[in-house]
Amino acid sequence: MTRATILAEARTIFARQGYAEASLREIAEAVGIKTPSLYAHFSSKEALYQAVYAEVAIEHTAFFDDLARSSGELEPLARLRHLLGGIEAYYRDRPDLAEFSLRAAVTEYGPAGRQLREIFLDSESKLAAAVRQTYDDGVASGSFIDGDADGFIALVFVFMDGLFLQLTHYAPEVYGERFEQAWRHLATILSR
Repeated sequence: MTRATILAEARTIFARQGYAEASLREIAEAVGIKTPSLYAHFSSKEALYQAVYAEVAIEHTAFFDDLARSSGELEPLARLRHLLGGIEAYYRDRPDLAEFSLRAAVTEYGPAGRQLREIFLDSESKLAAAVRQTYDDGVASGSFIDGDADGFIALVFVFMDGLFLQLTHYAPEVYGERFEQAWRHLATILSR
């Protein structure tokens, strides 16, 4: 039994049932141990959930860091589209992460979620830097209208959040059509 095995099984169960409905007993059974053995690795269900959440945030950050690096040579508008397309690329083959992330974002922050929000905001900072660089490059090249960089970053994150919700709620064809329609309008608004 390893910490990695516990985290993997816990992530699956938290994704399927959510924090409130998942039990340490069920997680322990999935790992093949008794519930008290979990406490050798995690002090509580909350600590286990936070560790799973942090692991998911690290994976998400690594994916988007790679995406930002691989798109660095693209023209700013194409780079932005590439980053936004990362939502589908990341979650398409990771339905368990989509479900986990949806539950975490919508139902499980609550008053005790301050630490989770801090983990998320920290993981988001590198992506924010890549979006800011895209904006700066777009303004410098004359591709984007000069304005408010922080507002641009906020717009991109709100758009990404919307894409995530669309992806988790609609069939792939509907998502693809909506993405293309929304992208056409966003590109028109951003361009000179």
